[in-house]
Amino acid sequence: MHHENFDSSASGYITNSFEGISQTFTDVEILTTSEVNVVAKAKRYGRWWLLKGLRKEVAGEAGYQQRLRKELEILMLLQHPNVVATYGIEEVENLGRCIVMEYVDGVTLNEWLTEKPTRRMRIRVMLEITDAVSYLHTKGIVHRDLKPTNIIVTGNGSHVKLIDLGLADTDSHTILKQPAGTPRYMSPEQKQTTVADARNDIYSLGIIMQQMELGWRYHYIIKRCLRPIEDRYQQIAELQHAIRSANSRIRRIAVCLGAILIMALLLLIGLQMRRAKEQDERLAAIHASYQQQLEAQQQKLKQLGDSTTELKLYNQQQRQKEIALETSRRKVENAISKGKALVDKTMRQTNIDKHLDTLTNILYIWSDFTYRSKSGERAIEMYLKQMDSSFSDAEKEVIRKSMYRHNEAIVAKWRKRLVSISK
Repeated sequence: MHHENFDSSASGYITNSFEGISQTFTDVEILTTSEVNVVAKAKRYGRWWLLKGLRKEVAGEAGYQQRLRKELEILMLLQHPNVVATYGIEEVENLGRCIVMEYVDGVTLNEWLTEKPTRRMRIRVMLEITDAVSYLHTKGIVHRDLKPTNIIVTGNGSHVKLIDLGLADTDSHTILKQPAGTPRYMSPEQKQTTVADARNDIYSLGIIMQQMELGWRYHYIIKRCLRPIEDRYQQIAELQHAIRSANSRIRRIAVCLGAILIMALLLLIGLQMRRAKEQDERLAAIHASYQQQLEAQQQKLKQLGDSTTELKLYNQQQRQKEIALETSRRKVENAISKGKALVDKTMRQTNIDKHLDTLTNILYIWSDFTYRSKSGERAIEMYLKQMDSSFSDAEKEVIRKSMYRHNEAIVAKWRKRLVSISK
């Protein structure tokens, strides 16, 4: 079907901005300036962007223009979650030609470390840094200026973003081949040679790991990073493997120690139960012996038929009852005493006292406290299950109540300390 007036062109709105969202950069704010560069943030399309350009004093010099162009060419090769994303180069009013990058909401690594993150968080951040550097090296790029101020840790999730590749170099570039870097983090050979080497970055990572205080198990790794170039790790993959191996070793040691502790605890409980059972058996034997003696006396009195003997028998029966009651009372008290000792020992082994004494962060203690405080109840139930059958239900109930009251007193004391700490 033919339509003479049919218009095949796409339809749409033609506008430079709508609903307050502009296609030009607005709200420009200068963040830092150096002898060569100016770095600013600006808003466009409703989001923040990072702009990096040249200062007006050097913007007309060809050498600095080449340096900015080289940084752009290197950045445009990169697409990694731990490396700042780059979108191109544009002319920006009052700033001139600027590289346009994503704006990372976070703090430098130095600032993040002042917040006292946990060792586990520091190790995770270090692994993300090495992942970013490894990605650069697979692209044939050497950063040459790795330092805490060029590493941003995001506020959302504490993830790494590697920034500022102004001094980065690749084999494919032939311009700007000269020593470069920050003296404190530069390897000795980097200060003298114009050839970029991946091992230069490994040296810088060693200095950064020193500042991150990752623990004793990283001492050898850091030491090797800082050796002469031919003796340090030759590739970033070797360094990553060493870090992960150190982490897995410490986890294996922790698992082994935990297993040994659990086995020792079970053995100790088993020994306590065995001793308690032996004592119960001795008490039962004494009780059975008294019962046999009573029956023998009754049999003799029956044969004699003497009223006086019957009176004596009655007295003996009464005495026997008293002995039986006293035996039961002692047996129950003995069982309660052993049960309380078992509860005390079990609760000490939860290490809640030491944990509360060294507590600095209350955020995650309640669930851990609840789990540990149940240890006494579990020990009580195990103790009651393994009691000798000579105990009556009533005796077991008396023992149960006494042990639970004792356990609750311990837990209440710890709970009171935990509440006072949380305030």
